[in-house]
Amino acid sequence: MKNFSFHTNHRQRAKSPETTFKLIPLTSTQSRSEILKKIEISSQFNMRYRGLFEYYGDDLIAYKKEKPTDFFRNEFLRTFSSYLTDYLEDNMPTSWNKCKKSFIDLLLYIHLPNTIKISKESNSIQHFISEFRKFSIWLDHKENTTWTKLLAPYEESINELLLCEELLNSLYLQMYPQFFESNWDYEKDLTRVSQIFEKCKDIEDSFFQIINMEGNTVFLSNIHTNKQFQINNLPITKRFLGIILHGSIGRIEGNTTWSLLLAAGLYPKKAKRYLSYME
Repeated sequence: MKNFSFHTNHRQRAKSPETTFKLIPLTSTQSRSEILKKIEISSQFNMRYRGLFEYYGDDLIAYKKEKPTDFFRNEFLRTFSSYLTDYLEDNMPTSWNKCKKSFIDLLLYIHLPNTIKISKESNSIQHFISEFRKFSIWLDHKENTTWTKLLAPYEESINELLLCEELLNSLYLQMYPQFFESNWDYEKDLTRVSQIFEKCKDIEDSFFQIINMEGNTVFLSNIHTNKQFQINNLPITKRFLGIILHGSIGRIEGNTTWSLLLAAGLYPKKAKRYLSYME
């Protein structure tokens, strides 16, 4: 199955002059073999080694072992462990019970949109949420957490995430209509897009919120400057109002309207409070 994913990490990282090393004490042949087994299992969903030291590592591995060959569980763990080990890094809460609203916000509003795949099925968000709910129930039973309750208020945002995936696929296929064809000429399409870039007198690369529609014209607002732009003939209807587009738009000299040059990601409207601080 052909697919394409965007991975844009917008979180600002604090620079540190120090590198921290952790050693695993090996007291017996059994402990060595256990660690090697954990590395083998966790590598199947790309969990970084740091997860082996953290409280969540054993739980993710245990959850994987219950359905070791399940594709959707593995994809969920790949995305979720990336959030824990790559995105949060040293800002990871110290236990499952310390994961509050902001933890879920960043996962659903910022990290998850960056993992959306361009595919014919357009169902990566749907499968992630389904597996996330299953994991929450599993974790509540195992660790006496309240994750199922924590997820309850996010239904509206989950619906918007589904719209984000739908629209991202539509925008990408409008730009590259032969994407799913076996004879797709990747270089030809890139050349075509590059030529449009070169024709543009003005280019803006930022986060734009879809704020209004009039006929075939879509109105976007830069969330950092509030500057507004008009774009024609996009596959956007009023149900997408409020969604935030990360990408590049350009205006050819003499034109009053702009063109979409690159769609790098789409976010639900509640992501705005986090994206507003990110350039």
